[in-house]
Amino acid sequence: MIQIATAWLLLLPVMFGIGWLASRWDLRLENRMDERERMRQQRSTFKGLSLLLNEQPDQAIETLVKIAQLDPETIELHFALGNLFRRRGETERAIRVHQHLANRDDLKPRDRDHAAYELGRDFLRAGLLDRAEASLNRVGEGQFAAPAKESLLEMYQVERDWKKAIIAASELEGLQGKSHHTEIAQFHCELGQEALLRKDLIEVKSSIQQALLAIPNHARALILQGDYLVAMDSPAQAIEAWDIIAQTHPAYMHLLADRWMAAHTALDKAEAGLTRLSELLTTQASGELLDIVQKHMTKIRGPKATEVMLVDVMQHSPSLSALSKLAETRLVLAQSNGTAERVADLQATLKLLKQRTTSLARYTCGNCGFRARRFYWQCPGCNHWEAYSPRRSEGAVPSGPSM
Repeated sequence: MIQIATAWLLLLPVMFGIGWLASRWDLRLENRMDERERMRQQRSTFKGLSLLLNEQPDQAIETLVKIAQLDPETIELHFALGNLFRRRGETERAIRVHQHLANRDDLKPRDRDHAAYELGRDFLRAGLLDRAEASLNRVGEGQFAAPAKESLLEMYQVERDWKKAIIAASELEGLQGKSHHTEIAQFHCELGQEALLRKDLIEVKSSIQQALLAIPNHARALILQGDYLVAMDSPAQAIEAWDIIAQTHPAYMHLLADRWMAAHTALDKAEAGLTRLSELLTTQASGELLDIVQKHMTKIRGPKATEVMLVDVMQHSPSLSALSKLAETRLVLAQSNGTAERVADLQATLKLLKQRTTSLARYTCGNCGFRARRFYWQCPGCNHWEAYSPRRSEGAVPSGPSM
């Protein structure tokens, strides 16, 4: 019995060694399988990237989806996949990917904020503005706080929710350390304009004060202030407000010139009002102000005085628009005391000039090049505020969209 026990004792180290070797062999096999799996995932990833670079997004998406299914922990891959879906217009699939990430409790705060931000952008793309707002407001302080506020600000402008836009712009100033006073002043002016249409004069006054607090002597706020004072039956005070524009922002006078003349006419001072506008033509004759002055001068002083004024303009600020107005005035004079041949010549000249001037680009956005025949405070193309120069342009039409 003792000899048998001794033999077993001798076999124990051998059996232990065999077990250790077997476990090492299994571990080695497992490592090899993991290595093969990693290599397979890497090959699949490289294949997906190669397909993307070769502009084969459909096959790339299928490849990347398979990788994401094999390894749910690939957070960055999920983000890339969701953004790829959104760029391709597959917003429902993008929402599912980012919603899955946003609802995971095991994510780091930064990744959770990233998911909420991307999900908000998905909802914006899908037109689900209320859900987009809720998702973007979930983004905490960090890397994605400022981009989320920028998306909210853009959304509020689309919705014309100017009060929320003011809050978002103010918060962005704190996050970015960059001024948004121009946008804030414009948002207050939008609120004031809407209140003026509703005849809520208390709200109009408050909005004007806030706009001027954001930017003192802001051109649009002063124009709106004059409109408010006219609504309050105070044309003399309206003229005082608008005269600040004539002194500080004369290029914007064409936006209020007709109302300027109406206020002066109400005070029986039309001649004085016309004289002030005429003085501005020395520097502003290339804009719409010339059209308005020509109209009122013909009515108040007659076509002969208008012709003299236009000849003077052609000497210091020649343009096709001024030449067209001169031909128009001379046609009026010829129709009253000229020959039939003179009238026919002027009609033909005026027709050609009008064909040319109506095809000119009037206002061009300095940010995106969008062209328009009327002046906009906010560019319809890129949504930037005060990107249009108040001076209309003539000459070669620049490339780009127009309306």
